[in-house]
Amino acid sequence: MKIESLKFEGVSFTHDGQDPIVQNVDFDFPMNEILWVKAEEGAGKSSLLQILAGLQIPQSGKYLINGENVVEMSFEEFLPYRLEIGYSFDYGGLINNRSLHDNLMLPLLYHKVVSPEEAKLRVDAMFKEFGVEKFAHERPAHVPGRVRKLACLMRSLVMRPQMLLLDDPSVGLGQDSIYSFVDHIHRFRKDGYFKHIFVSSYDEKFMNHFDYQIIHLDEGQLYYQAVDPEKRVVHL
Repeated sequence: MKIESLKFEGVSFTHDGQDPIVQNVDFDFPMNEILWVKAEEGAGKSSLLQILAGLQIPQSGKYLINGENVVEMSFEEFLPYRLEIGYSFDYGGLINNRSLHDNLMLPLLYHKVVSPEEAKLRVDAMFKEFGVEKFAHERPAHVPGRVRKLACLMRSLVMRPQMLLLDDPSVGLGQDSIYSFVDHIHRFRKDGYFKHIFVSSYDEKFMNHFDYQIIHLDEGQLYYQAVDPEKRVVHL
């Protein structure tokens, strides 16, 4: 299932007792871009990414993927799109009673994306690439925070989805891990994966490893800002 368009039509979303995250928003999201989502702290960047992932449902309006309204989809109807969306939110989402290796294997095996043998080869290669092989068979609570955060990011990548939603991906990582993560994204984008990437971050140094465009979330509205990549891209 190719993801070819993302659009909000009159979308509003708010948490109980708080100001709206988005309010009656009409917005066509740029495709085939790395998009830096910027906003004031607490304005709702994480919630916006969760809406795009289908994890939060707007109270009103339409969230359209390829013209189909996610708000009205059943779990089964949304699943083909869900399999093409990888996301990482802070340190959360890992299954605590499974090893890091099992956490990465699970989506590949559950959704029968590849054979068990290919899944193991893919996951083993990722642990080696990111230099954390010695932690592969430890549970999340038994590894340093840096490794746990990296495992969350690796899990978002392991399905090789078309769309990535990354919430503060560089926070808590060492510099070597950041370089490995950036290099992985660049290499796989060249192979046709990770076509649409949304990054919420305050880390300009990290973002300057990418050719990005900007989406501003401000007072419940979304605004697009085109950025000249020649001015600030840092090549590894």
